Amino acid sequence: MTETTAIPSLLSRAFKHALKNILKPLIRLLLRKGVPYTALLEVLKQIYIEVTEESFKLEGKRLTDSRISLLTGIHRKEVKRLRENLGDELSEPEIKAGISAAIIALWQASPDYTDAEHKPLILPRTGDKPSFESLVYEVSKDKHFRSILDEWLHQGLVKLDEQNQVSLSVESFVPNKDEDEKVFFAGRNIQYHLEIINHNLQPAHLHNKDSMTPLEAASAAPMFDRSVYYKNLSPKSLQILESKAKQSALNALLEINQLASQLQQRDQNHADACVEMHFGSYFYRNLTRAVEREQNPS
Repeated sequence: MTETTAIPSLLSRAFKHALKNILKPLIRLLLRKGVPYTALLEVLKQIYIEVTEESFKLEGKRLTDSRISLLTGIHRKEVKRLRENLGDELSEPEIKAGISAAIIALWQASPDYTDAEHKPLILPRTGDKPSFESLVYEVSKDKHFRSILDEWLHQGLVKLDEQNQVSLSVESFVPNKDEDEKVFFAGRNIQYHLEIINHNLQPAHLHNKDSMTPLEAASAAPMFDRSVYYKNLSPKSLQILESKAKQSALNALLEINQLASQLQQRDQNHADACVEMHFGSYFYRNLTRAVEREQNPS
């Protein structure tokens, strides 16, 4: 097996079509970022090796370079070289983005930082709980609250009034100016959606439900993945649908965020509090044909 092995012909036509649909937006992004095919190869090799080590180990056996080479098609010498340099430490922008998301989630969910209508309180800049200072330090003491505040003011996530009070100026964490943070969240959201797809496409014979424990059966059950699709709509109708979808999705996200925060606090001392969840939403619009018709009316 060589590194130039073509996609096996045994893959169904539907799978190949789906693969193209998945990869095309990614390739478009890479080209826009100036990343050529040759630069992507090294990253792909590393990822193939990482996934093989994470998910294709044989019980009781060491995963050798030769077996990884057999599974991935990457030459054994390349496998050896890349395995010695594998690393997955978070970058500074990723760490910052994760902390920011956790702070905003707490601000939108905790009874200490929300009002009777479950909306984020306007907080004093400093002082005892509830304050912006206490909010930041409940999540992390690694970053000074003033540096978080300055960054958020720069990004437009918060506003500071004449009384030195801090208010959240967005209803969800979408940084306006920091591209690294946008990329971090985009990658995480796409990752989890693809994980759901991968899980739901696993062959049924891999799950022997008769021999499973209830927890194993719950883990193997299909994950929720639904969407609504319509075409032949006018731009005005699209605008109505997008506005409605955004508001409905935001309400659902805020509700789940508040419930998850309450359950996390309840579960934090339980021995089995070791699982994670991710719930997201999206609305895709395509106005290309409408723009083309506007530019070239017939």
